[in-house]
Amino acid sequence: MQKTSIDNISPNKISRKLRGLFIGALTFICSTNTIFAEEKKADVAQEKTSKTATNANSANTIEKPIALTTQHKADLKHYLSVEQVKPLLAGPNDYLTLVKRYTSANSKGVAILLPEWQQGATNPKAINYLRNALPAEGWSTIAIQPNNKPENYPSSAITLSEQKKENKLILKNYKNKLGAMLNAVMNTAKEYPGIVLVIAQGNNAALLVDLYSEAGNQLPNALILLSSYRKSNPGLTNSVNEKFARQLAFTELPVLDLYLKHDNPLVLAKAAQRKSFAKQEMKVYYRQRQLNNYITGYYPEKELLIQINGWLKAIGW
Repeated sequence: MQKTSIDNISPNKISRKLRGLFIGALTFICSTNTIFAEEKKADVAQEKTSKTATNANSANTIEKPIALTTQHKADLKHYLSVEQVKPLLAGPNDYLTLVKRYTSANSKGVAILLPEWQQGATNPKAINYLRNALPAEGWSTIAIQPNNKPENYPSSAITLSEQKKENKLILKNYKNKLGAMLNAVMNTAKEYPGIVLVIAQGNNAALLVDLYSEAGNQLPNALILLSSYRKSNPGLTNSVNEKFARQLAFTELPVLDLYLKHDNPLVLAKAAQRKSFAKQEMKVYYRQRQLNNYITGYYPEKELLIQINGWLKAIGW
């Protein structure tokens, strides 16, 4: 049998064989790349699904922000001494107060300090300065950590009548708690000799006047207002602040009404109305003063103390 020699194979046959091998190899490579590409797509899709599930689980486990009042209480307990921080129970609700005894030779009485809602008992705008300065003037001070601003206030209802109705219900609950707290603080203040002076700020000051116009609330001997006004919906702002001004004019409490040159626009807009109503009712122990300040909302410390001492001496204290 005759053997086949490579020399006897024609170049055309070799070329066709090599072409076939090349095409086969190329087909194998392409098919392999296709398989790898499909596997990679599957892996990417699975990774996206896994990330989506992880994010969904994370969203479900995110905790709600800590309430501002809770944060204030935690800060007071952490940064101030145990001797100053005193718990207070008013009905089912608990509060924190900061107590400092007078350091002068004689005691004049107790000054209860109520900051604006959303602010702490060590609010640097005025309250904290008075808390530390008044004891040297003969006053024991009780600074209160108030409740946070009522939720959903002012109302987001569509019509004005609905806003008015919802606001009344929201503030009724807040005022009930505020009244119970003030009565509890007043009971504590009676343990100290002398008169009781309340210094209140912002919306809480206006709500206090509302409470003092109702029966069943213990009254202090005098009231000092710091930048007081009533916040409400745009369509109700004028009416609620007019009501506040009339209640202030009718109250028998001696009142020192202080506000700032650079203050909340609503405070500046309604200050003249309060003074006018007080004059109409011939309110004897009423004084209103505007204090010059450089930083909006911050009371000049020395001038604030001078105004308070001067007014107290004018009414015999």
